Amino acid sequence: MPKKPSPNRIKTHRVYTTYEAADALDLHRKTIVHWITRSGLEADRSQRPWLIEGRNLKAFLADRRQCGKVRLNVGEIYCLPCRQARIPAGRMADFRMKSITTGVLSGICPDCDHMMNRIIRRSDLDRFRAILDVTVQKGVAGIVGVSTPFATLPQTEARRSHG
Repeated sequence: MPKKPSPNRIKTHRVYTTYEAADALDLHRKTIVHWITRSGLEADRSQRPWLIEGRNLKAFLADRRQCGKVRLNVGEIYCLPCRQARIPAGRMADFRMKSITTGVLSGICPDCDHMMNRIIRRSDLDRFRAILDVTVQKGVAGIVGVSTPFATLPQTEARRSHG
């Protein structure tokens, strides 16, 4: 069950009951009722079942999704425990390559001492280096090859035929 359901699952020109909205979003009906009674979702409550216009539900879900997003500036990393954008302690960070074009910038939160991570493009590394003291970490070598082809490896007891 998604924490913040997608507004794309709702049709704008349709009218939903609480049951239909809950089914479309894969949520419990009481969640929809809670949104109507306490969280500000507009609905026609003059009759039963309560009716919700698709455009109102879609706008409500889009607003809920936007309120949790944080825009990060250059040099900032998001700290999950603090739920804030922070500049790493001592303005120091490590950069590890994840692919040819991207990598992970890691630093320590100055307030709670937890590790913070942010995925950035390698091309943006110079912009971060203007603000932070970034150390580029060397990657760990993975499995390069197998010296013996798989066809010639010995069979295990479980794979041998009993017969």
